[in-house]
Amino acid sequence: MLDFKFDPIKAYLESTKDMILQQEQQLDAKYDKWNKEHGHNPEMPDAFDIYEMEILNSSEFPNILNQSIYLTIYSTFENEFFELCEWCQKTENLKIGPNDIKEQGYIGQCRKYITKVLNVDLDTLNEKWTEIKKYQLIRNSIAHNKGIIKSPKNDILKFIENSNGISFDTEKSSIKMESIEFLKTLIDKLTDFLAETAENIMNEKNKAST
Repeated sequence: MLDFKFDPIKAYLESTKDMILQQEQQLDAKYDKWNKEHGHNPEMPDAFDIYEMEILNSSEFPNILNQSIYLTIYSTFENEFFELCEWCQKTENLKIGPNDIKEQGYIGQCRKYITKVLNVDLDTLNEKWTEIKKYQLIRNSIAHNKGIIKSPKNDILKFIENSNGISFDTEKSSIKMESIEFLKTLIDKLTDFLAETAENIMNEKNKAST
């Protein structure tokens, strides 16, 4: 079921990768053509002067597109996590639902619902949860602050440094998503967490019924 939700996003990532590459190749071709036709003439402007805006826009396009897709991926994760909790509420015929839990953010509500209401131990996922909280911080910076992380802590800087496809501009205090590799890794991490959480819930339910 999780693959069904995330596979279209993966397919879209690959198509955008091809689109960006094609755009860059077309721009390179125009740049080279201008240089061949006019580069020898000192009275003609340089190719960069002619295509400056296209070059600058092209360099920023991957970051803008990848950040937008990042928000979609994270939102899908939130919805799937919440629906898992609602399914458990319905299956167990519980009056309390995830919406009744006081906790910051959807995913915090869901995790607390599973551990406190369903009494499912998620300690084996603590390391993955810590990583997901870093993804959440990145999501919030994009959604609310144009990718700017003010006074970032060392752990998030190290996380970004050790991740492929993302970097941190220290001068602007902002993140830059340079390739889809970071997004593909994100999908894998989130789906693994959801699958293992669901497995823990089922194991706890099976133990209770025996």
